[in-house]
Amino acid sequence: MHKLFVTEGIVLQKRGAGEANTLATFLTAELGLVRASARSARVEHSKLRYGLEPLTSGRFSFVQGRREWRLVGAERVSREFLNAPAQRARALGRITRLLLRLVQGEEPLPELYKTVAEGFTYLPRAASDSDAENIECVLVLRILAHLGYLPQTPEITPFLERDFFSIELSAEVARSRALLIRAINESLGATGL
Repeated sequence: MHKLFVTEGIVLQKRGAGEANTLATFLTAELGLVRASARSARVEHSKLRYGLEPLTSGRFSFVQGRREWRLVGAERVSREFLNAPAQRARALGRITRLLLRLVQGEEPLPELYKTVAEGFTYLPRAASDSDAENIECVLVLRILAHLGYLPQTPEITPFLERDFFSIELSAEVARSRALLIRAINESLGATGL
């Protein structure tokens, strides 16, 4: 008998497999990055069909087989991240690609998941496009810090330790944007990925 794992997660990517199956990649709170197959998820009467769109969040149930994870349930599915305006949806897409590139394997990363979920919640709701760009910048910084790619310097530390987003933080990001983007680019260059 296989053990059932139930965890909060965000769908980062999906693609079809065979006639009716779907392969999806999830960022989860308790399992890290999980690639799972969903049997018959593209069949019209499938319960999983609408819970597998990229940027969908919810509570997902997985079973680990010999060779792969299988998705067996999706509850409390939310599409709140999908309602972002076009420019912010592109920012969410960039962050999703970054996560797929940098997060390797199944390792519990609850703080990373919490940061990404908060960032994905705040980014579409930003008051202006410049605030959205500032949120994206802070979110990328925090992702890199959680994964160990960002050096802890006195200039960057305040952006990593504060509440996720505030008017004051947005103003500081706007003033320090060149420094933060340089730190992001140097960290990404050092990854070699």
